[in-house]
Amino acid sequence: MKTVLITGGNRGLGAALVTAFQAAGWSVAATTRQGGAIEGAATYALDLSDAASVASCAHALATDGRTLDLVIHNAGFNPKDRKTPDGYFQSTFTISQFSGAHVAESLWINAVMPMELTARLLPILAPKATVLGISSWLGSIGGKTGGGHYGYAGSKALLNMFLRGLALEFGDTGRSAVALNPGWMQTDMGGGRADLSPDEVATRIVTLAETGLLARSNGAFINSDGSPHPW
Repeated sequence: MKTVLITGGNRGLGAALVTAFQAAGWSVAATTRQGGAIEGAATYALDLSDAASVASCAHALATDGRTLDLVIHNAGFNPKDRKTPDGYFQSTFTISQFSGAHVAESLWINAVMPMELTARLLPILAPKATVLGISSWLGSIGGKTGGGHYGYAGSKALLNMFLRGLALEFGDTGRSAVALNPGWMQTDMGGGRADLSPDEVATRIVTLAETGLLARSNGAFINSDGSPHPW
């Protein structure tokens, strides 16, 4: 039985991924910020804003004797969700209100700490493990047509670069790293008019993993249907 670690497994795409991988017969480990139980999954606390929490999560996974075949970096931060202080989102979106500290928070949570978690998980990655980062079309530099959006979009572009670097570092070791654009989803962020449900995207990701296409996409930025997405 293969094992997958899904960060942010208690809501949205993360919850759908937990259900889909369980249905496919995988052993599922998942994280939440407070470590609350997720039915059918071994659950761990992980707060990506806190380096100590990242270290503790990796230690707990290793202590439990887990070997990970797939790591899905799904947990993240959308500055739209931060209501205080006033103007926080705009300080990550427009140059006239730009706050380096606030933009750096997005980069830290969405890119830097997932890579630190990956580094700490290296000893328990399977020989042919895949590290998958849930990115966004907003992280595409080639596809960018609108101004601003420094925090969230910048963090996803950085995550893409980190995963590309990791893929090249893995080289021909048998391990792989992939960035994935899930598409416009019916989540709190995407809204009800979005094209895809989290369940549809989760099922696609399971298919990518089980057919081997995910591993063969080492170093690529792909859509949830396996097609390439522009960097």
